Amino acid sequence: MSELRTIDIQEIVARAGEALSKACGGTVALDVVEVLSNDQRRNVIARVAARHADGSARSVILKATRSPNYNPKNENLLRVSGLAREWTACAFLAARAPGRGHGSALLAGDVPSGIIAFEDLGAHLTSLVDPLLDGTAQEAEHALWLYATALARLHADSVDCLEAHHQTFQSIYGAGPRRHPGWRLEKDAELVTGRIGGAPPASELELLSSRLDDPGPWLSLIHGDPCPDNSLIVQGSVRLIDYEFARPSHALRDAAYWRMGFPTCWCAGRVPADVADRVDTVYRTGLGTAVPAALDDATYRTELTYMSAVWLLDCLSSRLDQALDHDEKWGTWLTRGRLLWYLEAVIEMTETARVLPGISKAAQGWLSELRRRWPDAYPLGLYPAFAPRSP
Repeated sequence: MSELRTIDIQEIVARAGEALSKACGGTVALDVVEVLSNDQRRNVIARVAARHADGSARSVILKATRSPNYNPKNENLLRVSGLAREWTACAFLAARAPGRGHGSALLAGDVPSGIIAFEDLGAHLTSLVDPLLDGTAQEAEHALWLYATALARLHADSVDCLEAHHQTFQSIYGAGPRRHPGWRLEKDAELVTGRIGGAPPASELELLSSRLDDPGPWLSLIHGDPCPDNSLIVQGSVRLIDYEFARPSHALRDAAYWRMGFPTCWCAGRVPADVADRVDTVYRTGLGTAVPAALDDATYRTELTYMSAVWLLDCLSSRLDQALDHDEKWGTWLTRGRLLWYLEAVIEMTETARVLPGISKAAQGWLSELRRRWPDAYPLGLYPAFAPRSP
């Protein structure tokens, strides 16, 4: 990946040491223990030993961006830089909800170099991947409960965060334009219909775009990529890491993940409907402490369906062209099978919630057309933990 910057690990360590020394008010010397990333990653990630002048030491994780688009003075920095999004999100959470276990603690950073330092949660931790792929159904469901609890805590602790998030960004990078939490879905739909026909009603696309523009009580900091491998199991709870896609948005964009089969993840898979219902209950109970609307069945079902439809359009617009050209295995499943499942899931949700009839009809047409074109494609399957086991 020649477009990525080449970075000297010793330079990263030197800049990080200066940032940590400034943050703690004393000299901190860093020794590289282990480089955790490879040359294909968009970030250099390393575990280092931080040694203080008083003789104490701790393990620290460093992350440095290799993106050629990282420019602290770029007015579109939050849009183009995952590191800037992660730094802003973690600094916001540290100020808004200290001690609540949101990820690993942010320790320091160097703005010009694009380097941030975190506490090390520990080596050889398990993640949500392990019980979903290798555990029993009971172990996987328990882990999903922990995961839903962590997401609910994140969202409940960050409701109505737009202004505070913007102020946090400014405190790190200086003045910058305010970014609206949403985007327009009409272009996503236009791309899909240009390939396989069946345009959804403009009124329903406008409705979804308006829910992204103004989530109302559902506005919170979302993780944006809450995949199983970004969900570490630490001392009986889930700690979410890697906030590179975090932003103020509609909370249920994250909470749709177990219904949609974890759409941004290499380790994708379906969760049985009854398990998903119970995971929903755990999430709603936690979120309901800050967003009472989450406790209303009809309201929650409607909003969840809206955000699932957003994910459908997002995934189709970004992956359909490649899937029409050829199928490709991405992690645990082929791309075509993933798209078929997203369509099936949203059709079922719209019919159950009795909302978005036009999008439901369009999705049924898209599903029929893709099944015709892809007769050998199988929709995303259950995670191994929930799949029937051979005797």
